[in-house]
Amino acid sequence: MKRTGHCHISSEEFRSLFHRGKPVRISRIVEILEVDRSTVTRLMRRHGTLTSINRNAAFCVLPGMCRFDESGFCRIGEMRFFRDGNQRDAICRLVAESNKGMALPDINAAMGAKMAMQALNLVRGGRLKRRKYNGAFVYFASDAETSERQFGLREEASGEKVAAPSPEERLGQFLAEESRESVELLAKVLLTCLRHPRFSARSVALSLIRRGEQTSTRQVREWFERFALRGKNS
Repeated sequence: MKRTGHCHISSEEFRSLFHRGKPVRISRIVEILEVDRSTVTRLMRRHGTLTSINRNAAFCVLPGMCRFDESGFCRIGEMRFFRDGNQRDAICRLVAESNKGMALPDINAAMGAKMAMQALNLVRGGRLKRRKYNGAFVYFASDAETSERQFGLREEASGEKVAAPSPEERLGQFLAEESRESVELLAKVLLTCLRHPRFSARSVALSLIRRGEQTSTRQVREWFERFALRGKNS
């Protein structure tokens, strides 16, 4: 039965849950203290606990229990913790500090969990870059100076060259990474091309502008080249 009314959980009572020096499941804290999850969240914030960046963020520790490496990571058993932020921040730190970027299996191994969707969302949000090498994506830091250094080191060390993506691959990457508004506009460009296969990029752009779309000849021409769209010379 949960405590009712205004209840006070002392620091000693909360910290005593970690007396064994091991991570504690957050749901277990709720059960032991007989409070709701929001109360436990406030207690965790007050005491600066860290939530696991793997295992579905189900465990927490007190920072003093962790031995962090120079990058701010701590491993306790199969659980991973990061001193300087959340799961997304941890992935960005790993990638930024790598010499030549990181392939997804390497990110998964370092994080102790599958991170495909998280990595993709970081690319979409502009916090990571990625390029395809030998058929597999490699993730790089977002800032230009670091990523250019990583690109060079990867190619120098392995002799790998960036694969020239096909128009279909470029389209797939665009759909995965761009905003909904950009995807919808591209769909209108493609539909216009289907209806008017001889239209140039300029003609497509003017057609869309007349219909109230926010675009330009320059943008449509770039898409013509990027996705190998056919039409008259633009």
